[in-house]
Amino acid sequence: MLAAISLTGCASIISGTSQEVSFHSTPEGATVSVSGKTLGKTPVTMAIKKKSGQSLSFEKDGYKTVSLRLETRMNSWFWGNIVLGGFLGSTTDGVSGAVNEYSPSQYMVTLEPAGTGNLDGKTTGSKSQKARGFIVTGYNNILAELVSGSGPYIASLLKLLDVPEGEMVSAIKKIRALSEVYKDIPEFADHVIDLYIKE
Repeated sequence: MLAAISLTGCASIISGTSQEVSFHSTPEGATVSVSGKTLGKTPVTMAIKKKSGQSLSFEKDGYKTVSLRLETRMNSWFWGNIVLGGFLGSTTDGVSGAVNEYSPSQYMVTLEPAGTGNLDGKTTGSKSQKARGFIVTGYNNILAELVSGSGPYIASLLKLLDVPEGEMVSAIKKIRALSEVYKDIPEFADHVIDLYIKE
């Protein structure tokens, strides 16, 4: 067992060298590309080879292209190599990409119509779209702060939702409860928005 782990890498065995990542956009039908390779049109979920430093783009006719990095963090199983697999196991994971994992594993963007900008002093996107984008991109930080009950992400979210100061403690409890029920990030975002934003 130890020999197998040392040769193949603990993270490679447990979580593999690919990971499913979901992509969503408002409006739907945007072409998603990772480092120039087209994956499909939103909504789409694909198994992507784990690799750091990849770029992500959303493109749709009539809308501005959204470009960002496909964020990764170190896979927690990588540390199993240090204990069980030693140098060989950790090297295997480094080469295969299993040392990385995509976080977040779900992306949701709001596309702006082409030709719009901030020169006129106006912001684009509805209040619900802005809140949805914030929740999806900041999901991991929001979850962490829901446990402690405070933090900059929670404060910004409550402001986006127009939660009165006297109702903030109650709102945090409600949002925490929603996060425990709805594990799909866009679905969680939609329920939070439905609770507080009426447009």
